[in-house]
Amino acid sequence: MQAKPVATGSPASTFTQTMSGQVDIGWSSPPFGVEALQQGRIRIIVRESDVPAFRNQTVRLMIANTATAEQRRDVLDRYLQAYRETLDWMYSDPAALKAYAEWVNIPESLAKEVRDQFFPKENLRLDRLSGLDAAMADAVSLKFLAAPLTKQQQDERFKFYTRGTV
Repeated sequence: MQAKPVATGSPASTFTQTMSGQVDIGWSSPPFGVEALQQGRIRIIVRESDVPAFRNQTVRLMIANTATAEQRRDVLDRYLQAYRETLDWMYSDPAALKAYAEWVNIPESLAKEVRDQFFPKENLRLDRLSGLDAAMADAVSLKFLAAPLTKQQQDERFKFYTRGTV
């Protein structure tokens, strides 16, 4: 039998379609679905990190327009320092876990599982930019880019990474 991709929408609508048998397999993004996972109502069959092509690919990054990056560099440097400190706090202080649980309205045990299983600290660091060549190849094939960025263009666009300040 061949798999047929079907657009299912958000995690909530995908969950409904999967649980009602409208689709066989669905996707989600934590914390949605993790409680059902803990209860044994669903199971994980694959994670994006299981796919070698995606395992080390940066999928999220923060951007700033050129004028801000050039004119307010001191502000961006302070922000990035605060981000690093916050990230360290999130993985070292139980108060951070409690705050997250309250924010998303879930039990702390569920918040801990979400943090530890789905958001490893290493993946949230901003000084880790990887898989750029593969991402650019995808962008070219999907016509988001006419051609891969040159080394100079990459250096210009990823100044915070290339300067080693993150």
